[in-house]
Amino acid sequence: MPLKDSILTLARSWLERQGNWKNSALELRKNNSPKITDSLEPNLIYPVVPSQPDGSYTAIDGGIIVEEFHGLDVVVYRSLAANFCYEKAKLHSHGYFPSAHPEFEIGAKSGLEQYDRLQYTSLIRLGSELSCAIGSLEKFSPKCLFLDGSIAPLLADKPPSDSELMPEYENVVNLYSSLYKKCSEKNTNLIGIMKDSRARRFLQILSSAKLASGLEHSSDTLFLDYMLKQNERTFTFRYSASPAKNQVLKDLGDWASKILSFYIKPVEGDRPLRIEFLSNSGASYDEVASIVCGLCSLNKNYAYPAVLIEADLRAAISPQEAEHEIAELRARLGKNNPLMPLRRNSRPFR
Repeated sequence: MPLKDSILTLARSWLERQGNWKNSALELRKNNSPKITDSLEPNLIYPVVPSQPDGSYTAIDGGIIVEEFHGLDVVVYRSLAANFCYEKAKLHSHGYFPSAHPEFEIGAKSGLEQYDRLQYTSLIRLGSELSCAIGSLEKFSPKCLFLDGSIAPLLADKPPSDSELMPEYENVVNLYSSLYKKCSEKNTNLIGIMKDSRARRFLQILSSAKLASGLEHSSDTLFLDYMLKQNERTFTFRYSASPAKNQVLKDLGDWASKILSFYIKPVEGDRPLRIEFLSNSGASYDEVASIVCGLCSLNKNYAYPAVLIEADLRAAISPQEAEHEIAELRARLGKNNPLMPLRRNSRPFR
């Protein structure tokens, strides 16, 4: 088939799917109180009243760059907490932990398979960010602590029981538990915001309740972009239907059942956000949604809290910065250093 015909076929197929999703979403809106076993609230959709930012809000993000060498993977990374204090919706002061420009950290691991390398990178990043989050709680005692992404480890982060990466995973699990405990002690709302979620948990809940079909190729956010309007959220649901049986959540003990989620659409010009939060601070579902919506409504086309954007910008690592750190490592290793480039990066031809 000629390329132009393939593109046309693909476009038609995608538009047809979108049309089906939109029709299903609009049909669901008509019945706002279906019986859904896995829902923690009776209605399908709830209005959200955005609250004006007031008080202290902290956000954590990290930057990491991996450089592959022959038989050795080197990671350069750092994490940072940004803190914004608002008074009547106006930024009053700001601060950072450990500093506005934290130093880089460096690590290396040899003998890893490709899949192990991805796990190692993720575990290093999570360990750094969680340690930073715990330290920032001591310094700022914020009203809310935002993580860029999930507030729980993912299935892909857990290595086999006999893996050499298991100590790194166990450290990450212990850090999550410490973070949950610290947030509970300080009455801080722990909230994870996923800007590009591909999760399908919401659609699975609808499917189990026989409220939707033909959504196999969709994701929650693709579908909910048609169902939710600005300043609306879905019902709250548990992160997992069976936390005690989940391969990863069961490692978190009693905390696993406290991890909840919903989807929210703070602005018309952007897709819904997946929100995860720990039900430990006493804040109601509506209060959590109101806080998130208020902080994410600053730009009509981009729903994301300014404090998380600030943390992301400051934690980011450029390739040039990473190369400088690796060059210093090379110098320390001397002439017999093991940092041999991969063949694909050193071939004398194209």
